[in-house]
Amino acid sequence: MLTGRHDTLRADGNSVEGAAFGGPIFYGHAADGHDTEDPKHTNNVWWYQGEQANKIFQTLDEKQRAQALMDKAVADAPQTIKLKGDRLPKTGLDIGGLDGQQKVMVRDLLEMMLRPFRAVDAAEVHECLDLNGGVDKLRLTFFKEEDLGGDGVWDRWELEGPAFVWYFRGSPHVHTWLNVARKA
Repeated sequence: MLTGRHDTLRADGNSVEGAAFGGPIFYGHAADGHDTEDPKHTNNVWWYQGEQANKIFQTLDEKQRAQALMDKAVADAPQTIKLKGDRLPKTGLDIGGLDGQQKVMVRDLLEMMLRPFRAVDAAEVHECLDLNGGVDKLRLTFFKEEDLGGDGVWDRWELEGPAFVWYFRGSPHVHTWLNVARKA
């Protein structure tokens, strides 16, 4: 899928040993050419991923929401998607502590995020994730900063594990960075 000025196109072919997609990639979309989208992200081809993440947030109890929601978003910088291995921060919500239905929703989110990619690349992401403890080792964090419309539908969120980072920055429009490998 090509979405205008925000796209990465890579046919990996396992060009970088141990890294899904041949290394970190980026995708995004500024719908209808607007730098700042409306709070519903009208016509943004990637916003369905943000909607699924927010469905997970809606299932959280108050204690889980307090763990999952941070005030300040991570920086839009290369270190944002640096793989942390054993140094993974304890911020965000531990997926391993969620109930069965919530874990299914996280798995559904992951599948939605992988849907645009080739089956071979999605399989490699799953392989990398499994080598690092699976979905249960991931943490999900939502960020209050730059909540478009102040509506509590979180435009910025991150799914992170020891060798997995998927940062979805939906404000002012969607920018997404991801980095997945067999080891950090």
